[in-house]
Amino acid sequence: MRIKEKSGAGTVSQRVTEAPAGKTSGTLWQLLLSALLGYLAAGTKLGGNGAPICAAAAAALPGICGTAAFAGAMVNFFIRGTLGSRVTEIAAMAAAIAVKALFFRKGTSPAGSGVLAAAAYGVCGLAAAFVWGITAALVMAVVFRGIIAGTAAYFGSEFLGRARDGSGLTRENIPPAAAVYIIIVCMLSEINIGTFCPGRIAGTLVTLAAAFRYGSGTGAAVGALSAFAFGMTAPAMAGTSAIVVCCGLAAGAFSGRNKLAAAGSFIITALAGALFYGMPSGAAGLLADAVAASAVFYIVPERLYAGKLSRTLAPRSAAAEQCSRRLRFAAESVAEVRENFVKAAQVLDNGTREKDISLAVCGKVCAGCGSGAYCGESPARRREAWFRPVEKLLEKNGFVTARNLPDELDHCPRKTALLDAFNERWRLRLMEKRHEERSRVMREYAAERLEETEDMLRYLGSAETFSRCDETLSRQVGDVLAELGIKASAAAFFDDKGRLFLDCYLKGALTADTVELGDRLREITDRELAEPVSAAAGGVTRLRFHELPQYEAEIGRAGASGGNSQASRTSGDSDAVFRDGLGNVYVLLSDGMGRGVRAAVESRMTVSVITKAVRAGLGADSAVKMANGLLAAKSAEEIFATADMLRINLFTGRAELLKMGAAQTFVRTNGAVRTIESRSTPLGIVDAAETDRRSVQLSDGDEIVMITDGVPEKCFPRIRELMLSAGVTAQDCTERIIAEAEKDMDSDPDARDDKTAAAVKLHRI
Repeated sequence: MRIKEKSGAGTVSQRVTEAPAGKTSGTLWQLLLSALLGYLAAGTKLGGNGAPICAAAAAALPGICGTAAFAGAMVNFFIRGTLGSRVTEIAAMAAAIAVKALFFRKGTSPAGSGVLAAAAYGVCGLAAAFVWGITAALVMAVVFRGIIAGTAAYFGSEFLGRARDGSGLTRENIPPAAAVYIIIVCMLSEINIGTFCPGRIAGTLVTLAAAFRYGSGTGAAVGALSAFAFGMTAPAMAGTSAIVVCCGLAAGAFSGRNKLAAAGSFIITALAGALFYGMPSGAAGLLADAVAASAVFYIVPERLYAGKLSRTLAPRSAAAEQCSRRLRFAAESVAEVRENFVKAAQVLDNGTREKDISLAVCGKVCAGCGSGAYCGESPARRREAWFRPVEKLLEKNGFVTARNLPDELDHCPRKTALLDAFNERWRLRLMEKRHEERSRVMREYAAERLEETEDMLRYLGSAETFSRCDETLSRQVGDVLAELGIKASAAAFFDDKGRLFLDCYLKGALTADTVELGDRLREITDRELAEPVSAAAGGVTRLRFHELPQYEAEIGRAGASGGNSQASRTSGDSDAVFRDGLGNVYVLLSDGMGRGVRAAVESRMTVSVITKAVRAGLGADSAVKMANGLLAAKSAEEIFATADMLRINLFTGRAELLKMGAAQTFVRTNGAVRTIESRSTPLGIVDAAETDRRSVQLSDGDEIVMITDGVPEKCFPRIRELMLSAGVTAQDCTERIIAEAEKDMDSDPDARDDKTAAAVKLHRI
């Protein structure tokens, strides 16, 4: 995509690229977290008295983060005064970092990281053993710790790779996530603050939160992982493993109630288990940590951590997966039908129907004539010398008379028959052409409808529409609706980023107070929810809630009609602003052909169709093709309208522009204004809609201005000036743009066109 950017040196042309927002701050946080990881790993004793997790951190972390972890570990060794006894760990970390810098600058695979960590620790450990006096027990200890380092590096690298890719923690991702969780609990368990242990508090807190959120089975599974981590760092804690698992089961039994009931059951089960086992070693500390974890669980809002848990523990149901596969399979089947239809049409178009008029006339009239000798010409010569000139006259005039026949045919006994045959054959030719054109239009329209259906099925079967459903939370939402007297079906979904969405379908219109409903839903979800988005169709109302996004859009709109008579004062431009309930806000502009009522009908139909289809969840591509087909089939006269659609995801700030014959769009990012242009055709002109798609990453304070072509190019400097000016609201910006475009309307006939401008400013909440 070519863009124009206004700078101090003038206007330059460049490509729109996505600027990595917060790259510097993100790198700084990564280095700090890596250093903290190295510090904690240096104090984690696994496999005896060593700290093999250090080598794992250096091998698994990418680039300079491994060096930061090495620095954090050195700080720990220095503070504890263990530099002399941790030679193996120091050498192993340095060796892993050096090997990666020299031979694996582009990174290593998880398996490569595991082998590197194990080899670095093993080689450095054996070298140290030779210096201090090698024994069989020491060799076995080094090998065992090397295996621990390699395993930790493998799972850590696998986990980090999946996190960088942004993939949700699905069933395939649970093993590395579980291994990393165990390692983190082990590292935190090496710290003691009085009678409390941060590792045990973290483990019991996660067990309690997972049990409350996803039931007894998940609570018991996470409890088992936590207990295993406790036993690895403190073997005395192994006796309390069963207690932690039972606590997870008990808390999960209250997953449908409130947090106080879940926390209370967790503490009571821990106390009962400790008494049942006769207060084994470590039970008193476990009880103290369980009380502390329960207090944190009850006080801290769930929205601060539930999103991360939902990515791991709320998988898509088998029914949703099957429906998604069915829709995608149907899309592939429709695609094959469309391809076969097009091929068959091409074959039929290349038929052997006779199209040579002269040959047809000669075959019909001359072949049965007994006076061939009188003509004295061969059939081929007769056609080229006498009949071709007649055919050219037919193409020019549409008919021929006796005077148009060549002089050589004046004495032909079948002259009248020839004249009738030429005119009849030309009439049939015109009928065939009209039929062929009608068939071509119908074929293209049918192919477009098949492609529209294909796009719709693909979108409905995509991961964007089939998210991870939380059955427990869905039942809770349904109970709240029933308590408020609303008969509706409800479902709670999480996307791959752990964001919550609530879908409610009810018959008829919603009569309950949405404010009260929103408050009740905030209580059970423990998340701040945005205002609901409603849509109605076929007597059914859909109500959608989602958690508060990262951004909010400030939208302004202004317009003016270009006509000066009463009949033409109706603007041919139409616009709409709407939300889909999935965190996206849409701004849509359409400019109908010409001015007045006719243009208004075209643009309003375009806006209405696209808005209805997108809000119904059919996808932007199928909505555009639907509008294109309806415009093309609406009237025998030429009808078209431009369409300019902006979609901004308020969770991420990602903006997408779909332009169909639309005017320029202005985008301000990083303090510069760029112009996005499109060369696509308007809707309704061609049977296959041409969509020009562009995307850009927005951040706090960035702005987009959309216009119709009634705003002349002389206003562009003013638009850039307004976008770069501080304190100009989105509404002020659009009103000033229209005022600038209206200045010379009386003296400039070209300025008498409908004008619309829309501005969107993004603000971080």
